[in-house]
Amino acid sequence: MSQSDMPPRDVSPPTVVQPGDFEHEQTVPSADVAQVSPYINRARTYAFVVDKTGNPIELGSGRFAKAYLGEERWVQSKTAFRRNVAIKILQKGVSAEDQMRFQMEKELLELVQGHPNIIELLASGESDNPAFVPPQLRDRVDNDFMVLELLDMSLEERLKGSRGRGRRDDLLAVQPRERLFRILEYMIPIATAVEYSHLVHDICHRDIKPANVLLKLPDPLLRGSRMRIVLADFNVGKAQDPDVQLSMTRLQNNVPGTLYFQSPEQETNQFEILVNVTQGSPDVEFFEDFYSNIQANDTFQLFNRTEQYSVIGCDRSRRKLVLARPFGERSERNVRGQVTKAVGRPADIYSLGGLLYYLVSGAYANPKSLYDAFHKFIEYERDDENNTVNAYIEHEYRIIQSLRAPKPEEDGVQQLAPENRFFSYKHYLDGNGELIDPAVMLIIAKAMIRNKPDSYCTAWDLQTDGVSQFVHDLLSLYVRFGVDPSVAISYATEHQSLVRGRSGFMSRTWDKLTKFGRRS
Repeated sequence: MSQSDMPPRDVSPPTVVQPGDFEHEQTVPSADVAQVSPYINRARTYAFVVDKTGNPIELGSGRFAKAYLGEERWVQSKTAFRRNVAIKILQKGVSAEDQMRFQMEKELLELVQGHPNIIELLASGESDNPAFVPPQLRDRVDNDFMVLELLDMSLEERLKGSRGRGRRDDLLAVQPRERLFRILEYMIPIATAVEYSHLVHDICHRDIKPANVLLKLPDPLLRGSRMRIVLADFNVGKAQDPDVQLSMTRLQNNVPGTLYFQSPEQETNQFEILVNVTQGSPDVEFFEDFYSNIQANDTFQLFNRTEQYSVIGCDRSRRKLVLARPFGERSERNVRGQVTKAVGRPADIYSLGGLLYYLVSGAYANPKSLYDAFHKFIEYERDDENNTVNAYIEHEYRIIQSLRAPKPEEDGVQQLAPENRFFSYKHYLDGNGELIDPAVMLIIAKAMIRNKPDSYCTAWDLQTDGVSQFVHDLLSLYVRFGVDPSVAISYATEHQSLVRGRSGFMSRTWDKLTKFGRRS
């Protein structure tokens, strides 16, 4: 049927069901109608699961909370449905900051519920039953908890095999192409979860790492079973809201994170500079060079003072900071000032790039080493065609190919390639000594290198939607390597259990020797 033959669309407002109207047929109200019918209540109960000796079963432990095996029961279910859950409970004696972090995680998790790749929060609060916490735990934990869906292990445990060697995913044991498909099976769900958090709820995670990615492994007996991958632990996250801002930045000197994966603005979140300030002027004169750039959305204050000023720019040539409003305190000279870096969406994009690099290397390389290798290019500020991430990566790979090529013969003997003598480009190699595909490295670099024309974001744009382009480029890798993205999950499931030999230099040499032996 052509478009002209179709009946006209009904543009009348949706009908709202009112009490007493059920005998008449009504249209279903649209999602934007702010009315609901009377509620019903279906009770669910939660309890700790104990072993034969009566002790709770611990699943894991963090700095301020512990996780135990629990059980959920549907009280008004016809089948007395029950399932295992995880009960995350606050430890006693933790600092006020850690208590606030626990409460903040509850709030942030509630806000981001509804995405299939974010851990499900089933309940939270403080128990009204004094017997809820088992006697063995009452001197160690507070009566403050979250009930979460139960998963099998973290991505870190999966890669290291710490929860059973038989369930380890040895990324270096498969060919690079196959490894990439496995990595995309992990990365795309996490990247889409971050995209949802950023663009739908304006929430940043700020601690993306393998330990905070949880997995539910597929059932080996079910052909259609697939791995479930979720992002967890929002306890250092940040929510932007017109009325209230939830963030640990207000509570401590540095934004927490994990060294290998945290962004530069998290690693050096606060630093001091010597300044002159003038009452009524937005310009702040400084006298020191500093490694970390000062950019828009950072905050400035005099040391040991409470008044904070938002920064709108920094002119290094004139050695001046520009504040968003005139300095309101009395003028001072040669006084210590303090700059606090803003940590938002760009930090998550950086961490996604670091996580991708770690996985592509076979869970072998340190993303911080790669960032240090990028640093000279990051400081390159000329406005020319070479100041793009794409041009930089192309240049790096041309040099690497030149270094890897065998040298001309001298005295009848072919010279060894420099890769057999030194590794000036080792950060571009995986754990098997193989060169990482340049298309994958380009995605990594565009996430970790900011402020370039083709970067995913600038370091100061706290409202960037660059994570969407990151997701797009991850999906495009399927096409590059000859797989339709719509069937990529099936492909990954089909090959998840296949383990092949390592593809490194020693492995190739052994294959050649054994092949020669079979021929002879």
